[in-house]
Amino acid sequence: MSTKEVSKKYNLTEGTVWKIMLQFALPIFLGTFFQSLYTTADAIIIGKFAGKEALAAIESVATLTKLPINFFTGLASGATIIISQYYGADKNREVSDASHNAILFAFVGGIAFTIIGCILSPFAIEIIRVPEEIVRDAQLYVLIYFSGIVVTMLYNVGSGILRALGDSKTPFYFLIVANIFNVILDLIFVAFFKLGVAGAATATVLSQSISAILIIVSLTKTELPCRIRFKKLRFYKKHLLEIFKLGLPIGTHSALYPISNTIVQSSINSIGVDSIAAWAVCGKLNFLVWAISDAFCVAASTFVAQNYGAQKYDRAKKGVRAGLIMALSSIAVVSCTLYFFSGFFAKFIIDDENVISITSQIMHFIAPLYLIYVVYDVLIGAIRGIGDTFGPMIITFLGTCVSRILWIAFVVPHNHTLMKVLACYPVSWVITALIFVTYYIKSFSSLGREVS
Repeated sequence: MSTKEVSKKYNLTEGTVWKIMLQFALPIFLGTFFQSLYTTADAIIIGKFAGKEALAAIESVATLTKLPINFFTGLASGATIIISQYYGADKNREVSDASHNAILFAFVGGIAFTIIGCILSPFAIEIIRVPEEIVRDAQLYVLIYFSGIVVTMLYNVGSGILRALGDSKTPFYFLIVANIFNVILDLIFVAFFKLGVAGAATATVLSQSISAILIIVSLTKTELPCRIRFKKLRFYKKHLLEIFKLGLPIGTHSALYPISNTIVQSSINSIGVDSIAAWAVCGKLNFLVWAISDAFCVAASTFVAQNYGAQKYDRAKKGVRAGLIMALSSIAVVSCTLYFFSGFFAKFIIDDENVISITSQIMHFIAPLYLIYVVYDVLIGAIRGIGDTFGPMIITFLGTCVSRILWIAFVVPHNHTLMKVLACYPVSWVITALIFVTYYIKSFSSLGREVS
């Protein structure tokens, strides 16, 4: 297939809107689904072979491990937005330069975050009040996990480049391979060699390394204009500035979630191991919600960016509406399933009856409210697609982070129960969704009519 034919194949500016959106979003969803299985496989195998203490150790630091990855991947997302817009405008030279810039940025930044993360993790674990009986396992897991941040960065940025050009299938295929290796290595290290959290962390790092290698090799062989040639890897001042201009707000936005969630997790940690373990199980059960939401967020961002670059503004708006309808329909099915069958599914992860009971209580409370979250997540992607990343950062900071912190600081102390702590999530979703709907209407109403 020629370069021109390949480019046409992944062009999101032509074709039936809802079909194009679904075809693009589905591999992203499946990719996120399989990526989530990294931690789900850890939870199932650790819960069965190492016990609830080991499971609680991993969950107690889950938000901490996401912080640097979310920030840097969000920062690099500035490059993928620019690449999408260049691709929609048929500027292949700029696509190539920006892609090389992003890969080098991922490698250098990944090494920097590995060093920083390993140095600061002991202090961070102390701050978030991990229970004494699991603190040693938590520290070990974080150190091993942070040692592999560079490969995680390379995969996320590399897959982001391919998705920016409309190829969402290739990253998905590589994640299938990596996930299979992850499960096999989990069984070897945790179930057979009894290495506990150290084995689970090592399996995750090794499997992510596989996905990173595959994505880099793919980028060196693709016929798309983002093809990577190692001799061209260097920082391009223009694109580096673009990354920081668009990516810094996204990186800050992405880091705000784990920062606020770390405060929430700290409040959960003070309640006890059973509550930590139950919240961990919920995190493994509801990953379909985040997978669907993330898929349509990325799809909306890429679809809008390409059509914005091509000046097809009406088509961009239609894509957002189609994405919202499909995302809400999918989340409704998942939410109902989790509401009625969470206890049944929890038994596959852990054997402790008290933990299973608490898991069911959490899901009965929070599952019906996931629909609120997905609305603003899709709108975030759409707004970023037109190059506005600062507005979503401010809205997320106020609507999500500040509201959760205020809830933990002023509401929870009056009745410090698990459900009162977790109520900060739906409260923040409602506030943030209302602001984003208003902001989206204002932002997209100013776009010009479609250019034929």
